[in-house]
Amino acid sequence: MKKVFTKVHKNVGKGVLTVIALGLVISCSSDGDDGPTVNEEPEIQSPTISGISPSSGVVGTEVTISGTNFSSTGSQNEVEFNGITATVKSASATQLVVDVPADATTGQVSVTVNGRTAVGASFTVLTADVSLCNQNEILENTTWEDVEPGDAVDYVIQCEINVRGNALLTIEPGVIIAFEGENSGIFTGEGGGLKAVGTAENTIQFLGTSENKGVWKGVYFGSNHPENRLEHVIVRHAGRSASTQSDEKGAVQLSRDEDSSGAIVNCTITDNDGFGVFITDESDLEEFSNNVISNNEEAPVGLYFNQLSALDAASDYQGNGNNYVEVWENEIEDDGVSMALLNVPYRFVESSRYNIKNELNIDAGNTLEFASGAGFRLGEQSSDCADTTGSLNATGTMANPITFQGVISGKGTWLGIGFNSSSPNNNLIYCTISGGGSSKIYNGADFAANVTLQCDSRLTIQNTTVDDSGGFGIYMLDDDAELTDFEENTIVNNELAPVWMHLPQVDQLDAATSYAEGNGRSYIQVEGDAVTDADLTIKKLEVPYRIETEESGRETYVETAITIEAGTILEFETGAGLVLGSPGVDCIPTTGSLNAQGTSEEPIIFRGASEGQGTWLGIGINSSTSTNLFNYCEISGGGAEQMYNAGGQGNIVIHCSGNLTLENSAINDSGGWGVDFVQGGNSLSQTGNTFANNVSGNVANN
Repeated sequence: MKKVFTKVHKNVGKGVLTVIALGLVISCSSDGDDGPTVNEEPEIQSPTISGISPSSGVVGTEVTISGTNFSSTGSQNEVEFNGITATVKSASATQLVVDVPADATTGQVSVTVNGRTAVGASFTVLTADVSLCNQNEILENTTWEDVEPGDAVDYVIQCEINVRGNALLTIEPGVIIAFEGENSGIFTGEGGGLKAVGTAENTIQFLGTSENKGVWKGVYFGSNHPENRLEHVIVRHAGRSASTQSDEKGAVQLSRDEDSSGAIVNCTITDNDGFGVFITDESDLEEFSNNVISNNEEAPVGLYFNQLSALDAASDYQGNGNNYVEVWENEIEDDGVSMALLNVPYRFVESSRYNIKNELNIDAGNTLEFASGAGFRLGEQSSDCADTTGSLNATGTMANPITFQGVISGKGTWLGIGFNSSSPNNNLIYCTISGGGSSKIYNGADFAANVTLQCDSRLTIQNTTVDDSGGFGIYMLDDDAELTDFEENTIVNNELAPVWMHLPQVDQLDAATSYAEGNGRSYIQVEGDAVTDADLTIKKLEVPYRIETEESGRETYVETAITIEAGTILEFETGAGLVLGSPGVDCIPTTGSLNAQGTSEEPIIFRGASEGQGTWLGIGINSSTSTNLFNYCEISGGGAEQMYNAGGQGNIVIHCSGNLTLENSAINDSGGWGVDFVQGGNSLSQTGNTFANNVSGNVANN
């Protein structure tokens, strides 16, 4: 016999008996011996509560309850706040949205579905005075007192409180304000001021109505009222929406509306969405000290380049979503700036040149990070060498060097540092400059570098590492620039040469600096400008000097005394060479001289950049001074072409009344003579030399 389970409903008006089969499924075994099998009703699952957000608020606050096994039909969920029933506004199997009901008190939240109940965390019902929003525009001096004892909330604010008309809002020690809402907060403008000064024992607290970031907007100073001040204030849970001035979220902001100003002292700014503090470019952070800014979604502080002096070393900036101070671009011009040592890096976030037209001083131990396209530039961008007064003093110590680096590691990830300033205060001492040289930093530059000197710049570089440039390590753009004190540096792993400079500048380099390791060009790259103003000593370095023609394409003329240290290597590009005297066809007496005294262990080498005969011009002697001397030298590969208008082609060409002593030297691989003579009256004294593989011969007839 079959068992049928039915639910009977009698419709008296219509006299219709409706029979609805309830889940009947009958099955038989294949041999017909077993009886029928009937499915039972599914087991009812109990609801669970996994979260309540927010966890506190006033009556009417919207609350989201997360969990499982809720009914998607709102009326089938019974929600209670400490026994007071709330109306469900929307429902799904995993989420219910309700408003805190009238008469609710602090206690646990429960959800009942199908007779089964889940109990969640406690919800705190805030009962503080909410009538402040009835007078949300403050136009006269007003004081908010501590009206609730202990840690109880004194005021709940769900609106904008605007302080205007030169009024001052004073908040007394111990006041606790709970904010809630997209635009809720305290805002000063039109001369209004905010003075919230607590004490170490009795702080003022600005909180959200729940323990979440971004519950309310924040505290904004939009005025320059002389009493704008936060002291011993805790600011939490702000940053719900962005400022219309900065377009940034932040718990405490100074806006640019009225060149706003304010002070932040001994404050804790934590658990906020966006920045902890944001300062716009027309604002003045008059005092900032001993603050703790932590666990904010973005950086602890965002501000502009010329405002960096406002930050102090005693504040704690660590533990934020972006663990650096974010620096936006403008110029240092009206006032000098000092960068205190912080416990996080400074990050220059805009892809722009940060111009320095006044003093910038950087404390030892700091780290500066640069976004792609960012860099420091002293002086004007133009190539006309306008006078500038800016300076950069970055003086670290051995234990606490100053680091300039890209946000992204690698070669050429930021612009670098450009100097167009003759200030004696330009110093890079115990620094690391790494990863610059992504592009040229001045319009007049031909190359990129970690450090560029333009016009008559002056710069001291000591005990500094210059590495990973996308171009040169150091680029001496103009021949008037000067490395006034260059000692014991490390210039390595740059894409091109460690240094690019003009020939009259090479005596500014020191032998104690390391130039050899990992550079794309293992030599000092030298433009062969005429040496006419001062005597020049060319020091022995661990890499050669690679000498090009001067900018016009002509060889280098020398009208002063050049002294070359033993062990020095000079390499010459095609067309390059050294010529004592002035360009011309007549035998103009000159005072230039060339004294190259090597040793048997450390000869001085003059050679072509390329191997072979006649790969560079050679050395011309049009000077009768007795100090012209080559002793223990190796001269090879010159004689590429005729040197003077009157003739002469060789490794060495003695012109007019030129005079030379040549001793213990090797003269090889000339494209012409080993030694040639032009226009008579010249003199060669030689002893102990060797000649080999010279195309025209060893020594021409004089």
